[in-house]
Amino acid sequence: MSWIVDGRPETVRRQVHEALADMGTETSELTCLRLVGDTPGAYQDVPLEESLGALVELRDQGLIRRIGLSGASPRMLARARRMTPIAAVQNRFNLLDRSGVQVLADCEAQGILFIPYFPLAAGRLSDYHELTGPAERLGATPAQIALAWLLCRSPAMVVIPGTSSTDHLRSNVAASEVAGRLTDTEVARLTELVDESKAVLDRPTSPARSHR
Repeated sequence: MSWIVDGRPETVRRQVHEALADMGTETSELTCLRLVGDTPGAYQDVPLEESLGALVELRDQGLIRRIGLSGASPRMLARARRMTPIAAVQNRFNLLDRSGVQVLADCEAQGILFIPYFPLAAGRLSDYHELTGPAERLGATPAQIALAWLLCRSPAMVVIPGTSSTDHLRSNVAASEVAGRLTDTEVARLTELVDESKAVLDRPTSPARSHR
């Protein structure tokens, strides 16, 4: 998977070719166009139709198999889907920040994969009893519980936490097994950490109550 972060059509084309060269392949399985729908105060002066249109052309040429979006608002996702099928959307979403919840709902309804950005909340998880309780019961880490909750939260969820450590990679992969051992009550308590009904796309959300 590769990301395009500059929306100018000529830059989109150049970056796709550069990404293919870096990966040593002729075709990208998934290329995501970075938008600004979940970034506070951000402004994008290139119309979505122009930047996305360049990716559509590259897909039609066989250089891209699937197109995704990153940082999309529900309105941007709808505009994009009028042009081309969207395979995946990556937006901010984790145990402490549910600002992407509306986009997640749209992905669920439309059969689109949802990739949570910052799935481990940048390491701000360890002090919450809702996490540490299940972690102690299951002999898991708070990070594994947080990833397991994401997997339980939605069938559209595809979790790809970044890591440079082999041990962390193994631990992250093991979260899928942990997900099957969380109780419904534990999942509900983790979900209730944040009031999703008040989540705002371009503003990070906060836990509904202070941690203990």
